Amino acid sequence: MGRGTQSPVARYRPSTARVAACCLVGGALISTGSAQEAVRASLAGEEAAAARRTAASSPGYYNLQLGPTAWRISTGLGFEANDNIRLVEQGTEGDLIFRPEVTTHTVWPLTDKNSLNLSVGAGYSAYARNSDLDRFFITPGSELSFDLYVGDCWINVHDRISITENSYQDPTVVGVGNYSQLQNDVGVTATWDLNELVLQAGYDHVNYALLSGASGDSDGSSEVFNLSAGCNFEPGLQAGLEVGGGILSYSGTQATFTRAYDWNVGPFLELQLTEKLRLRADAGYTVYSPEAVPSQPDPGDFTAVYGQVSLVHQISERVDYTLSGGRTINFAFFGGTIDLFSVQVQTNWKVIRGFDLSAFFQYDHGAQVFTGQEDFDRYGPGVGLGHRFNAKLSSSLRYQFYQRQSDLAGGDYSVNSLTLNLTYQL
Repeated sequence: MGRGTQSPVARYRPSTARVAACCLVGGALISTGSAQEAVRASLAGEEAAAARRTAASSPGYYNLQLGPTAWRISTGLGFEANDNIRLVEQGTEGDLIFRPEVTTHTVWPLTDKNSLNLSVGAGYSAYARNSDLDRFFITPGSELSFDLYVGDCWINVHDRISITENSYQDPTVVGVGNYSQLQNDVGVTATWDLNELVLQAGYDHVNYALLSGASGDSDGSSEVFNLSAGCNFEPGLQAGLEVGGGILSYSGTQATFTRAYDWNVGPFLELQLTEKLRLRADAGYTVYSPEAVPSQPDPGDFTAVYGQVSLVHQISERVDYTLSGGRTINFAFFGGTIDLFSVQVQTNWKVIRGFDLSAFFQYDHGAQVFTGQEDFDRYGPGVGLGHRFNAKLSSSLRYQFYQRQSDLAGGDYSVNSLTLNLTYQL
């Protein structure tokens, strides 16, 4: 899915702020967003709906029947060893973090086509040595949604909520160990499938509130509008145009901007190059217009060309990789604007029966465009290993390293994180 403009480096925002102020002005669950992604924000919901339909048709996916509703419930326990929990350059402090978690997926079929869906993942992070950092979390992807089909039109009404707290996942965050933010997104998306032409429109209202972190940080809200039209020229080739816009409102004593406006426009392309090679690319032009508070000078507009590309290659049944990268314009709660270039690569191997091995690398280069306050680079490799013991019990082991270098004093850090997760499906 953001970042800040005031001087303390420790005030830079984690990804939750950016997702609220970027994906939704501009989309697993998994982590960053941008203003120009507004036009595609609803695609995440579309993919979630497709996953729900696939799950509903998969025998044994839901493990509990209560009246007309079907449930899938799982529990998890995570252990993380982190050697720099506050993301500081000097005086680093390590800790062991325990994360019990419960996840549930519920579907209530109202008709043959229409259904009410609930997905919730919630847990608690408990620190062995630093209990002041203990806090609840709700995983991204938790939502209450309603899928309605009327002829060739699919309408999705949703309320998505998350409380995220892993600050090292955002490249702009420094010196923050206890950041936690609530984000709630209420919206509607309509998709009209006309065979050769697919039209999509959406609206989202987002509220975000700081639960813990630096005092004086801003709360806020955003209104997001998006529209896209895609043409299926031939099997494996889709291209079209995306348009998006939004309004951000900021509050709090640290707010540099009281309001900001954003719009973006550009083409997109999805191409199945071969049976096992798929390409997705988009590019365009974005304009961000902030309104300064009375005590601040007018910063003017920021304009830029954005672009992103992703390549997915299924080399064989057991080996695949994904390569993605591009330029995004990201915004913070305080109205700060980050010009971010990113590259990610991930490879997956299933060469040993019952085990999934992965390796990944990420590089980010960012610069604040209004204040010129910081230029930074952050990069790091990681590896992961997954294993399913039986139909109900699975595990994953993941190691991640990040090195951050900044031209701002106190903006450097390195962090090692080793995480073990155990998941049991009831």
